[in-house]
Amino acid sequence: MRTIPNLHDFISLLPTSIQDEIRQLSTVRSLHKGEILYCKGDASLEMYRLMDGAVNLCNYSYNGREIVVSELLPGDCFGEVGLVDGMPRGTHAVASRDSRVSVLSLGHFERLWNSHPEFGRQLSMMLCRKLRLAFTLNEDNVGLRLRDRLARLIHRLAYSHGYSDNSGGTCIEISHDALAKMLGASRQTIGIELKSLEDEGSIARGYGKIQVLDLNAFGYKYETAVGIEQVTPLYPKQDN
Repeated sequence: MRTIPNLHDFISLLPTSIQDEIRQLSTVRSLHKGEILYCKGDASLEMYRLMDGAVNLCNYSYNGREIVVSELLPGDCFGEVGLVDGMPRGTHAVASRDSRVSVLSLGHFERLWNSHPEFGRQLSMMLCRKLRLAFTLNEDNVGLRLRDRLARLIHRLAYSHGYSDNSGGTCIEISHDALAKMLGASRQTIGIELKSLEDEGSIARGYGKIQVLDLNAFGYKYETAVGIEQVTPLYPKQDN
């Protein structure tokens, strides 16, 4: 597993003076759970940094099925791509919990870009990190069956978001519906594949929770043996 700190965050890597300037230029916006921040096709006029809560970047299939492209957590930056290339939004951004975002306007973004070379350099580094993750996910989607993709998703989430329990396992709090949206599959199909992973002794299921019984063994089976190295963000570990 290749963990990438600050996968979705470049601001924390900037000099303190530039971070202070960004805070002074930004405004704070509150979002209720389910509230739409922007829609696919909207003009790209702002960049955001999540302060607390969670935001999903998502799209919809032709039959209306929601596909979650990315779940963003506090500290993550998003919306910057359209400010760089001038193109409309490529996804919808929806608050999956009550959230607050720091908002930087296009004008202030351009001011920072033009006045601080380090701003553009760190932003470019973040975009490269995101591109590496996109390549990994594309390999998964093209070359792996759904069960392997599901197992690898659970492995990534457990590694970056999970917490240890008393039995030595690693737990993540996530629903079947959320997993289905991340993989573009039906909830029923995800349920079948989760049962298969449970039957083979890799995971245990609880209400809104999945326990990976042995994270190292699970990683070997669905990363090393499959032959495609995982890439995941590195967030602070939780204890429960």
